[in-house]
Amino acid sequence: MSSFVLLATEAAEGEGGFNPFDPEFGLVVWTGVAFLTVLYLLAKKVFPKLQEGLADRERKIADEIKAAEKTRAEAEKILADYKSRVAAAREETTGMIEEARAAAEKVRQELIARAEGDARLIVDKARKQLSGERERILSELEGSLAEWSTNIAAQIVQKELTPDSHRDLVEGFIADVRKSEAAKS
Repeated sequence: MSSFVLLATEAAEGEGGFNPFDPEFGLVVWTGVAFLTVLYLLAKKVFPKLQEGLADRERKIADEIKAAEKTRAEAEKILADYKSRVAAAREETTGMIEEARAAAEKVRQELIARAEGDARLIVDKARKQLSGERERILSELEGSLAEWSTNIAAQIVQKELTPDSHRDLVEGFIADVRKSEAAKS
């Protein structure tokens, strides 16, 4: 690049034209004045507005960050509240389930106790009926035995008994009892 600068300087000197590397004093002064004027105007008019705009933007960003933090804090609070409500609902549900289980177990125990009581009553009633029936049958048997004994005794008294006649008498009596029982049925 330095060779290009040298060529441009030689060409400008040789033709008697403008050399950008050898400026005139008046041009430098006016260029400096124009630069300072533009710099002054920028510093007075443009830079304060830019700084104000940047400050506004910075304030907006800070406000948005605060709002986002506030929203995040509220969201965390809502989440914590939600979690506590869910935990409370779980505890309540667990309590209700345990109460239902306890109530079901109590009802089951009551039903078992009632069924056992009913079964005992039925068994006792059946035993009483069996006992009554047994007593009735024994009573009938006693009556029948008494009648049979009387009949046998009457027949024995009427006849003189020999072992053969005694056997015939008993067999005849048994046959009579069978006939009368068959007639009753």
